[in-house]
Amino acid sequence: MDSTFQAVCEAAAIAWNVPALAVGISIGGRRETATVGCELDTAFRIASVTKPFTAMLALGVLDLEASTGVWPPDVRVRHLLSHTSGFDCECGDLTRFGDGDDALGRVVSELETVRRFVGVEQAWSYANTGYWLAAWCTAERLGTSYEDAVAERVIRPAGLEATFFGDPALAGTGDDAVEGRYPRARRPSGGLVSNVPDLLRFGEWQLATPSTARLRIVHGKPAGGVYGLGLFGERVGGVDVWGHSGSYGGFESSFLVVPDRDAVFCGLTNASRGSQALREIQDVFFERVTGERRRVPATVELPADVLEGFAGSYANSDGWVEVAVSVGGGLAVTIDDTEHLARPIGRRKFEIVGGDRAYARFDFPLEGFGRFGSRLAERVA
Repeated sequence: MDSTFQAVCEAAAIAWNVPALAVGISIGGRRETATVGCELDTAFRIASVTKPFTAMLALGVLDLEASTGVWPPDVRVRHLLSHTSGFDCECGDLTRFGDGDDALGRVVSELETVRRFVGVEQAWSYANTGYWLAAWCTAERLGTSYEDAVAERVIRPAGLEATFFGDPALAGTGDDAVEGRYPRARRPSGGLVSNVPDLLRFGEWQLATPSTARLRIVHGKPAGGVYGLGLFGERVGGVDVWGHSGSYGGFESSFLVVPDRDAVFCGLTNASRGSQALREIQDVFFERVTGERRRVPATVELPADVLEGFAGSYANSDGWVEVAVSVGGGLAVTIDDTEHLARPIGRRKFEIVGGDRAYARFDFPLEGFGRFGSRLAERVA
């Protein structure tokens, strides 16, 4: 990166109302960082960037082809880690399970009640429930807690010094901000707190550890690329990029590795709109390591009857999504009482235009189902 990197980060933070932002890159072991409104070692909630940690833990302990003993036998460990089990994402408010050592086991005891939309590998659908179950199976196998297991087998071997389950150094901000402690039963899907130096170490360790390549084998196909085990995949400038984003309680985070370029990116924010700021900064990173920014897919023209076929009401454990045909040849989706316009970028795939959800994609992978926020929802009206 050149001397404009700090300026790019400052401009993105201002544009998207991000009070605190910390970004780090590593290319061939050479690191550069930038901060806005915080110190480099400030601890942020990294939310679902926890998933690669949980996946690495499970990969080293469990047989990927083993069944769980909780969900039907056709659901294997690899389905849990790749979001291909067919089960719904959530199981209600997990604060009800408390902060004791039995919290994870208590939520697992209720996973039999979680709705199953489709069979294994029929449609990729993001499911935190699968990560809770995978973490519980791992802890049971080792005879310890999930937290102790991930610390002993992932955090310490990676040389991380400031990655833990606890409270971040600052509060989340924006419409999604929440108060209170992160539910212990949710920790395997998003409970870690970390900082930029540690996430750079984590990425460098992944790239230097041959066994982690198993995380980057494609198992599922979300609307915006592919998914391995705990990592999303996409191609930028003809180069494979793997990583995970995180979003919880007014924190947005991003972790990326580019194996063919020996490169790592991490970005941490304490704002609900932080993902948009990080996207702008990522494009500068991509331009540096691949020669190109993310490609903007072309808009395709769809007949009116095709668009009308997607209209309706869709539901899952997250709530309702309303889909209608919009003026101009696209769709209007209403999520959390806010309408977003979307343009078609494929026969069954759409991308939101403008606003806080700009560039987010949704699709209709199976008849009677939409996939919004990476989660299946069934058409109910």
